[in-house]
Amino acid sequence: MNVHVLMRQARKAASKEEYEEARGLYQQLLDSDAMQGNLDVQLRLAWCYEHLGQIDEASNLYQGVIKQYKDDGELGAAEALQKSMDALFNPAEAEEEVTEVQEVVALDKLELMQALQAMGQEIELQPGDMLCKAGDMPDTLWLLLLGTLTVHMPDYTEDKPDKLCAQVGEFVLVGELGVFTEQRRCASVYAEGLCRLCAIPAKSIRACKDLSFQAGMEWLLRKYWVDPVLAQHAIFERVNDVDRLRLSQSLDVVELEPGQCLIEAKEEHDGAYLLQMGCLFFLHDTDSPIDDELDDEDGNLLSSVVPGDMIHMGGLLHSYQSPYRVVAATPVRLLHLSREAFEFFSLRRPWIVQAVLRYCRRPVHLQVMRPKDDYLWKSDRHIELRRIV
Repeated sequence: MNVHVLMRQARKAASKEEYEEARGLYQQLLDSDAMQGNLDVQLRLAWCYEHLGQIDEASNLYQGVIKQYKDDGELGAAEALQKSMDALFNPAEAEEEVTEVQEVVALDKLELMQALQAMGQEIELQPGDMLCKAGDMPDTLWLLLLGTLTVHMPDYTEDKPDKLCAQVGEFVLVGELGVFTEQRRCASVYAEGLCRLCAIPAKSIRACKDLSFQAGMEWLLRKYWVDPVLAQHAIFERVNDVDRLRLSQSLDVVELEPGQCLIEAKEEHDGAYLLQMGCLFFLHDTDSPIDDELDDEDGNLLSSVVPGDMIHMGGLLHSYQSPYRVVAATPVRLLHLSREAFEFFSLRRPWIVQAVLRYCRRPVHLQVMRPKDDYLWKSDRHIELRRIV
């Protein structure tokens, strides 16, 4: 079979958490002449072994990649992967570091779905009934239990509507984008036939004090929003699925109140940011004002930064001084990619540093990185209810 077809099938299986199937497909790829010794495939295969609980196999593959990094002179990448391995595969050392503060263990996928169902109420839609319309407030998360929903985007009237269909043994997330970002609904959703859903109020999700539940919701955010959004950004779309998901999980949360300054002009500030909730003002000088931008009282141009946008890519490089000032216009929640976390990726991918450099040479008002406009409905929303042992 063609290696490109195998790769697509393997990635699809891994994204659905069908790790046994993905493992077999990645092994076929690694056994092929075209992919023999390929680092990305080895990492993907190790990822599958790790999630199948086959620790020895995963460890052997990771050690092989580390050796190849060292042979190639990529010592930083080897050290970073070794640290990840130590955290995953040395539980004895981890036990020695246990303190009075216990680490919060997130609910697993099945437990999280059960907790959400307990918060919600089951509803039924008849054929043609509307679930929500574009512009509605994002006050509900739905789990589609049975049936098919059609999704109508206001500006895509000539395209066939997307469909969300629940299969036996899985739920489908609906309305999660609004809950994750607090943005108004971007589509109208109708029942194609008889549909059964569980409706969970967003305020109940936010009010829950159970730390394990909130950690599970954070995992849901990273898996079903952060990773798909990063995949639609020009610099990260070429990073393989495994590394990009690791990157999504490594981002730190930063919250600001209105008026707080995130980045000062001419400041060397570490890292880049993905905006999850709220709105930022991006203040800068320019000789070529853009029509949809406004002046502030000091004569600086204002560009707005909205959920899904990334800013300050130059902060991933050493000695970069920001040519703009970034201020919170509303309460905001950001996800911070540190320079240190980024270096693991850049050491193995010289092209990514060059891509960041090119981006930082763009006119200042074009340095807000926006995802492709169709990313909202390209991600996989299906959550299988079986537990991976």
